[in-house]
Amino acid sequence: MSGCESAVQANARLRHLVGGGARELAVGFDTPTRTGLDSPAPAAFGLVGHRGVPVDSIDDMRVLLGGLPLARITVSLAADTCAAPLLVLYRLVAEEHGAPAGRLAGSVGNDVLTELLLADPGPFPVRASLRLARDVCAYGLAELPRWQCLTVRGHRVAGAGADPAQEIAFTVAAGAEYLLAAAAAGLDPAAVAARTALCVSAARTGRGTRAKLRVVRRLWAETVHARLGPAPTPRLRVVVPGHTLTEAPAGLEAAAADLLDRVGRLGGLLAVLERSRGPELFGIHRTGRPAPHPRLARPWTSSHAVRARQTERLAKLRAWRVQPAVDESLLRLCRAAQGDGNVLHPLREALASRATLGEVCTVLRETWAPNPRPSPTEP
Repeated sequence: MSGCESAVQANARLRHLVGGGARELAVGFDTPTRTGLDSPAPAAFGLVGHRGVPVDSIDDMRVLLGGLPLARITVSLAADTCAAPLLVLYRLVAEEHGAPAGRLAGSVGNDVLTELLLADPGPFPVRASLRLARDVCAYGLAELPRWQCLTVRGHRVAGAGADPAQEIAFTVAAGAEYLLAAAAAGLDPAAVAARTALCVSAARTGRGTRAKLRVVRRLWAETVHARLGPAPTPRLRVVVPGHTLTEAPAGLEAAAADLLDRVGRLGGLLAVLERSRGPELFGIHRTGRPAPHPRLARPWTSSHAVRARQTERLAKLRAWRVQPAVDESLLRLCRAAQGDGNVLHPLREALASRATLGEVCTVLRETWAPNPRPSPTEP
């Protein structure tokens, strides 16, 4: 999904692919959607529809998925920071289609740690982002038996300038951090690992690629098994990157192991990211996108018409929805975020009542801010 898209255009493309026999689809979302903004938000100017589909509410997801046989296809949702609301919206619409959760197959990126490494701080604090990723995993384990809930995209780190040892070290450290967070919340690390994929970039030769995969497996065993006991190695995937391929050098395992040891001495990957030391350790170049939301150097002028249509759609949605029900559901979401429970359940309630993606993300962002607002009271 690239260029300036609307849900209508994207749906037509997806239905064409399915009509041609495709059973595995990938859906990409535009920058405002991936960072928790509604299309009319000032920070979304020039970005609506840029390299993906704008999804502001359940109405947009209904249009995007209309006419697709969701019980018979596999759908990959390219979402990390906002994986939670987009996964919930997907399930809500699938159930409207008559596709029960047990028959839904697909995956969602949910790799917030890579996002935090490659970009400036996103809409949520580091620990809150990891909690949200953990909640997505817990939700998938409990309610979506055929869904892959986490994909660690180490190949993106390589694309940002990391060498093979840094790429492998980050991939293993990120996967271990997710499993540690899951275990701390009472989830079975082995069950989470079984729903996780680790992606690394291909080397220049098949022999070099196989060497990289062997190093990942060994370092995974040493890092994760030592802290959590036996846990299966997640699925390993090789991605052919758009950048220049490199060969796996001699001493790759020792270099990656040394970097993993340094990360461990600093308190783990989460602590490294909180101290903004990730780029230094993993040799990557940040995108330079300003916080709290990414912007382009120049507005994507073709998005103006898409933004105008999305603004009109949201105005109609707000005029027709039952606002007291929306307010009450957002209040329950705020209270859940203040506690330790899984926020995806109240998130589902809010989105089903036609709260927008921007509204639910604003509630989470303000609740998890360093100086959060006082707890709201019942109206």
